[in-house]
Amino acid sequence: MLKKLYIATLALGMVATSAVAQEKEMTAESNKGGIVLTSADKEYQVSLNGRIYMDGVHYFDDKTDLSDDTSIEDIRFGTTVKWGKWSAKVNVGFGNDEVKIKDAFLRYKHAKNSTFTVGNFFEPFGIEAAASSKELRFIGASNMTQAMGIGRSIGLGYTYYTDKFYGSTGLFAGSVDNNNDGDQGFATTTKVAYTPIVNDDVTFQLGASFTYRIPEANGFNESFNDDDYNREVVLSAGPEHKFLNADIQGARTDMRFNFQTLVLSGPFMLQAEYTQTKVTRDDDYVSRLMNDNPYWTHTAGGGYAWPTTPGDYPSWYGEMRDIETSAYYAQIGFLLGDNYAYNSSSAYIKRPKAGTFEFLVRYDNTDLNDIDGTYFNGSYGPADLNAALGGQGNMSIQGGKAETYSAGVNYYLNSNVMFRVNYSYMDVNNWQYPLDEKISMVKARIQVNF
Repeated sequence: MLKKLYIATLALGMVATSAVAQEKEMTAESNKGGIVLTSADKEYQVSLNGRIYMDGVHYFDDKTDLSDDTSIEDIRFGTTVKWGKWSAKVNVGFGNDEVKIKDAFLRYKHAKNSTFTVGNFFEPFGIEAAASSKELRFIGASNMTQAMGIGRSIGLGYTYYTDKFYGSTGLFAGSVDNNNDGDQGFATTTKVAYTPIVNDDVTFQLGASFTYRIPEANGFNESFNDDDYNREVVLSAGPEHKFLNADIQGARTDMRFNFQTLVLSGPFMLQAEYTQTKVTRDDDYVSRLMNDNPYWTHTAGGGYAWPTTPGDYPSWYGEMRDIETSAYYAQIGFLLGDNYAYNSSSAYIKRPKAGTFEFLVRYDNTDLNDIDGTYFNGSYGPADLNAALGGQGNMSIQGGKAETYSAGVNYYLNSNVMFRVNYSYMDVNNWQYPLDEKISMVKARIQVNF
C-alpha cells in the first residue's frame, strides 16, 4: 500500500512539476549528475534525485555460518523543491524489497548560514551517523556507528555554520517507522564542531555531540497494563548483527556522548570518532510480582519464599544495573587524482572529482559488554541461590566485543557512478558464539547517484 501510495505521489509530483515548469518557463540543467529545473527569476527550483546500490558480499566463515549475498541494497527516489527561503524534500527507499521513508522535511533558510528544519531527517550526532551513506568512505558505517549512531528521527532542528564553526541542535520524537503500540520516545540532540584551521593546505576539526533519549515503548504489555515496562535499547553491528548485539531491556534513559576529529591535508585524510553510551534502567518489580500472583510469602521451614519487601525484589528478579558501552574508530584516506576539500555547511568532506581513486584503512574497536561478576546459569553476578538457579543475577549485558581491521578502494568514475571494494577482518569475542574467533569478509558495491 505504501509503495503504491508513493508511486502515485511521485507521478503526481512529476505532473505538477511539468505544469509548473510550463507556467513559470523553467529551464532544465544537470547539477552533479542530477536533474534540476529552475525558474527564470531563480526563485523556484525543483530537483529529482536518487541512487542505486548493487552489492555483493562474501564471508570467510569461522564456525558460525554466514550467508554470502548479492542484492540491491538500496534504491532511492526523491524530490527537492525550493521556493525563496523555503525548501521541502521527500526521499523514499525501496531496497531489499522494503519501502522506507528516509528524508521527509520542510526547511526554512532564514539567513545565509542558518536554517530551521521540521520533519524526518538526520539527528546531529557524530560524523558518520549524520552523513548520507553515499558520502561515507567505506561501504556502510563503522561498527561503532552501526551500534551507537542514531540516524534519522522526526523532529524540529536548527543549524548554524560558518567556515570555522558548525552547530546543530534539535528536539525529536522517535522514528518514522515505529509501528509498536505504546508511547513514542523523545530526545534532544546537539552537535558542535570547531575548525580552527581551514585553508587549501590543511583543515583541522574537533567536535562533540550529545543526546539524551527516552526510548520508545516496545509495545503494550496487557498483563501489566503498561507500555513503559517494555522500553529497550538495542545496540547491534557487524555481519548479520550476530557477534555484536546488546539488547538492553528495562531502559529508562539513554545518553550518548561522541567526540570527533577530522584532518585534511592535500590528498591525505584522518578521521576518528569515540562514542560512549549510558543506559539507565529500572524495573517495575511490583507489577512483575503481582503478575506472578504470589499465594504465600514464606514457608515454615525457611525454604522457598517470595520476596516480602521492596528491598528483596532486585535479588529475586535480578538487579537492573545501569549499562555503559563504548567504541571508537580511526581511519586514514589517500586520494590519487585529487585533494580532499572541506564542506562547511555539512562539516564534512566534499566528493572527489571524476577519475579519482581513494585508498582507505580503518581500525574499529567496539565493546558492547558491561559485565559485573561471574556467569552462572544464564546470568552474571551474585544472586540468591533460587534466583541464580532461575537465571536472574544482576542483569549484566554481554553484547560482544570486536576489533575490526578494514581496507577499501573507491573509484569515482564521474559525478554519478563510483565503484567500491572493502575487506574487513574481525577479531570477535562473544560467549554466545564461543567457537568463533576470526571473521573476515569482502564487500563490493556499484553505486549510482543522480
